[in-house]
Amino acid sequence: MIPDASVVRVLVVDDEQLIRSGFRFVLAADPAIEVVGEASDGAAAIDLVRAHRPDLVLMDVRMPGMGGVEATAAIVAQSNARVLAMTSVDSEEQLVRMLAAGASGYLLKDDPPERILDAVRRTAAGDAVLSSRSAEQLIRRAVETENGSGRQHAIDLVGALTARERDVARGVASGATNQEIGAHLHISPGTVKTHLEQVFVKLGVRRRGQIGTILERAGLGGTDA
Repeated sequence: MIPDASVVRVLVVDDEQLIRSGFRFVLAADPAIEVVGEASDGAAAIDLVRAHRPDLVLMDVRMPGMGGVEATAAIVAQSNARVLAMTSVDSEEQLVRMLAAGASGYLLKDDPPERILDAVRRTAAGDAVLSSRSAEQLIRRAVETENGSGRQHAIDLVGALTARERDVARGVASGATNQEIGAHLHISPGTVKTHLEQVFVKLGVRRRGQIGTILERAGLGGTDA
């Protein structure tokens, strides 16, 4: 049977059965979301992604055995599934590691149900979604970097970008327009815009000019785009 393309197929990954059941209950409120499986650790999650080909993985960060960071990196590398990290620990380092592994979003487990549902829909549609506290953490890092408080902060921020997002960021830093960057990278301006939206979120900036400052502090320059 061919899956309904209008339904978001979700795999729930958490080492606690009670948490998985809670997520199932929350997601069941939206008929356009279908839970296709559950896993209690990262290794099982990778196997279920291959078997069920979900659109989105709700990924716990800390689990016995293979944790969320390693599982996210493997899933992003091997499939088209997007990963929305869910955690009960508000850790800045954990946030950066999950984004660097390829997670498209990062929420806290105590976020309200409507926020979780909205994040699942938006992440599956291609948006980058962060909890308000996580966004504040990234913005704080960017501000600290802008104030010259350390090269390592900039390196960590840039490390959260995918290779394509980094290419787009370098194009922006060089002063190129979205159209020019797209022509240089052989992608459409719309695709450039999508990547750029994630660059803004992951670097915690609001203006194009701030991107160049962070790249410079991280030791990266612009492109010839």
